Amino acid sequence: MKYKVIYISAIILMIITAFAFERVPLKSNRYHQHKEAEVKPVCDVHGEEVFCTHLPLMNITTDASMPNPYITDENGNVLKDNYGSSIKNDEMVAAKIEYFDAKTENNHLTDTPAVLEKALIRTRGRSSRAHDKKGYYIKFKEENLIDNKDISLSGMTKDSDWVLHGPYLDKTLIRNYLSYNLAGEIMEYSPNVRFCEVFLNGEYQGVYVLTEKIGYNDEGRINLTETDPDMTSTSYIFALNTGSKDELHKLETFTYYTGRHGRISKLNEQLEIIYPSTTLTEVQRSYIEDDISKFEKALYSFDSADKKLGYPSFIDVKSFVDYFIINEFTMNSDAARLSTYIYKDIRGKMKVAVWDFNSAFDNYTPSMSEPHTLMMANKFWYEYLLKDKKFVDTVVKRYRQLRKTFLSDEYLLNYVDETIAYLGPAIDRNYEIWGYTFLEENDILEPSERNPRNYEEAVKQLKDMIVERGAYLDENIETLYALAHNSINKKFKHGTGEFE
Repeated sequence: MKYKVIYISAIILMIITAFAFERVPLKSNRYHQHKEAEVKPVCDVHGEEVFCTHLPLMNITTDASMPNPYITDENGNVLKDNYGSSIKNDEMVAAKIEYFDAKTENNHLTDTPAVLEKALIRTRGRSSRAHDKKGYYIKFKEENLIDNKDISLSGMTKDSDWVLHGPYLDKTLIRNYLSYNLAGEIMEYSPNVRFCEVFLNGEYQGVYVLTEKIGYNDEGRINLTETDPDMTSTSYIFALNTGSKDELHKLETFTYYTGRHGRISKLNEQLEIIYPSTTLTEVQRSYIEDDISKFEKALYSFDSADKKLGYPSFIDVKSFVDYFIINEFTMNSDAARLSTYIYKDIRGKMKVAVWDFNSAFDNYTPSMSEPHTLMMANKFWYEYLLKDKKFVDTVVKRYRQLRKTFLSDEYLLNYVDETIAYLGPAIDRNYEIWGYTFLEENDILEPSERNPRNYEEAVKQLKDMIVERGAYLDENIETLYALAHNSINKKFKHGTGEFE
């Protein structure tokens, strides 16, 4: 097989690595599919013509053709918005979902599915929907296709909303899987993920990463006190992303009016209330807007670092520190700019959740992911959080701790090798149909030489970047203290009318 040498090399390297260093004992808080899934025996009861996989298998059959990912005019031309971007088409179609997930044997399309349900499905993603390999949003429904139905897949939290991430830009197939699981070990919540293989309307689509969609669920996912539409105050989740077309779910916070943020001209369209969703009231929207604005006013004030008057009374500092570190380390250029989810329980403080690492580790399309720079320092609220030396102290201390455990070169490189070994022949099958994406005429990254020409090269690029990025941050993480220095952050002495 084309990539057989990679699997063998990965297994050998795993064995060598195990003896080459003494690992720091790590207590896992996360289910890692490649570590904990049952090892399945070779399936030899059928011929090669029968599709057979050790991974979970999803078979999707739609009632109608999948709609165009973009809105078009009567001539088929894609329509553009005021910013020149193609207008997304989020039309959903009805589908039958079969999910095969045998625990001790391989999966086949002829098996009895573990899940057989009705659903609505659409293409998802912002720039990724332009790729040949699409990502999908799935919403499970009752037979009437009206009422939502919560479904558990591969042991993940039961819910109606799911995301199928189709790795296309990421030629290793594993960036999201690696990063979500890494964040899950470090942070309170990170979406759970499982590798699977997908068929759509009888055609094989390749390896996908089945992902929990961020949202509230009383059985798991983000843990919040459930909203009550009769109350003014509420728990909430909001996103910094491309925004909402629904006026009720748009947010215009203090930051929008003061112009404190670099992308303020579009911020009004970027902040969107995710939860409450269908029960959200105008009164609750105002409450959420005011609550966020109170935090922002405190963050931008002269009392910003004060425990009672400043930002520490509004946010879970550890959550924001860990989010900063995981996204800084992975060079996730979209973090705190797009694909950012912030949540608050009515009884607690704001916390932040990770999302979308497809462009991480120098995989962003334009050549802007310079590994020798700090990417998060001027993003969203971090520009002001980093003005506080105590916040920087916490970032530096936490980073040093994590470099000895989940962010160590040894842990991460071994994780990559183990994951590749687990995927095994699924990688071959994926690139039997997507192998042409390695050809120069299909380059996406700029400049052209950044694009890997085969799977082995893609994995090497990822591993080299992990090592290079860690080495840079080891040497430069403390330069964050410059952002908190008094020379650029003079403090006002209240009552004196003077600056110190």
